[in-house]
Amino acid sequence: MKNKINKILVIVVVIATITGGYIQKKQSSSKVSSLFLENVEALAYEESGGRYCFGIGTVDCPFNHTKVDTYYAPYSLLY
Repeated sequence: MKNKINKILVIVVVIATITGGYIQKKQSSSKVSSLFLENVEALAYEESGGRYCFGIGTVDCPFNHTKVDTYYAPYSLLY
């Protein structure tokens, strides 16, 4: 009786390990394309812009390429 329970337990553990490995491999192999990220960024981007450059200084503003003190940009998937 105890030997039969041990065999069933081993079979269940082996099946669970194989299933878990398959699921892990399947999930990690899906990659997100850059086109998809650009589309998400475009849809999530506010119409008002949301990008600001403040003051006069030595930092390059990435939006209009002028010298500013600081700049603010909302979270982006591309940078």
